[in-house]
Amino acid sequence: MSGAGELSGRTALVTGASRGIGRAIAVALGGMGAKLFVAGRRAAELEQTCSAVRALGVECEALVGDLRERAWMERFERIATSLDVLVHNAAAFAPYAPLERVDPARIDEVLDVVVRAPLALTARVAPAMKARGFGRIVSIGTIAAAHGAEGQVAYSTAKSALLGFTKSLAAECARHGVTVNLVEPGLIATERIAEAVEPRFQERLLANVALGRAGAADEVANAVAFLCSPRAAYITGEVLRVSGGFGVGLYAR
Repeated sequence: MSGAGELSGRTALVTGASRGIGRAIAVALGGMGAKLFVAGRRAAELEQTCSAVRALGVECEALVGDLRERAWMERFERIATSLDVLVHNAAAFAPYAPLERVDPARIDEVLDVVVRAPLALTARVAPAMKARGFGRIVSIGTIAAAHGAEGQVAYSTAKSALLGFTKSLAAECARHGVTVNLVEPGLIATERIAEAVEPRFQERLLANVALGRAGAADEVANAVAFLCSPRAAYITGEVLRVSGGFGVGLYAR
């Protein structure tokens, strides 16, 4: 694997790592030699992620629970100062509906997981990264933040906040060897997409994708892994789209 060993001796946490993009990121970082902590709410699926990482010959520990709960945060605080890499991948989604029909409690959940959790986790991790002179913080956004997504106003709003988070934190951390970047996937063939997005809507999205296909979780993970590597030391405050060329060209195909 390209980059094998580049993160040996480093420790990483990937949130939302039970399956899909999060699992692929954890495996990619493990393939580079990093010791992994993986977070998620599905214990059995999270253990499958750990098994895939351990098969690469590196350590992996599951932090099962909800990022919003105090008990989970207490477990996280015990490892926070050891982290060299932090990937904010956890997400929450309100039901597809016009904004006025969405339960305010579901909107709060989206904001808590997508915006408030990264702020809270990073505040506990950044000081130790700065002190060591090395850190990689990558957030997983979405092209819906820039283009909008009908029926998902809360989700698009929350993901949009990650741009300001990335730019501002990058400015704060740059002189300390800590880089902060944002990866924005397009339509990726994951379990969640299969469950939540009807095939007819996927087809409409693909009509605007230059490559004409959905992406794979590994293709997002490869981009994240590069940004977490020493090779990306001069890249910070940037937005990298992994969308197959969504929106490229004047006409949908």
